[in-house]
Amino acid sequence: MHLEGLEKNLLNHEVRTSYEDFDRLLADDFVEFGSSGRVFDKREQLEATNASDEVLVMHLTDFHLNRLAEDVAHVTFKVYKENNNQYSLRSSIWKLNEDRWQMFFHQGTNIV
Repeated sequence: MHLEGLEKNLLNHEVRTSYEDFDRLLADDFVEFGSSGRVFDKREQLEATNASDEVLVMHLTDFHLNRLAEDVAHVTFKVYKENNNQYSLRSSIWKLNEDRWQMFFHQGTNIV
């Protein structure tokens, strides 16, 4: 599925540190509820693209997609971060914008 590939791209270090890639994948009105409890918008995410040199190794599993409308989808999945042996549950809402899927909302919740 195309959206699973886009989510996997967002876990890739090269994409996560590329202002242009993030800008293309995030909707202008993007909002994230981070696992830290902080709320982020697109501008904050773009500013953070070069904030860390640490390469996070992450793996996506248990991907599920629910179409909410022809141009809106909700996806859920798990992510495993090798660096700190941490699992998290993830949820994203994607919107089709001018023939391109963009992430509108994301939430990550650490699994204790």
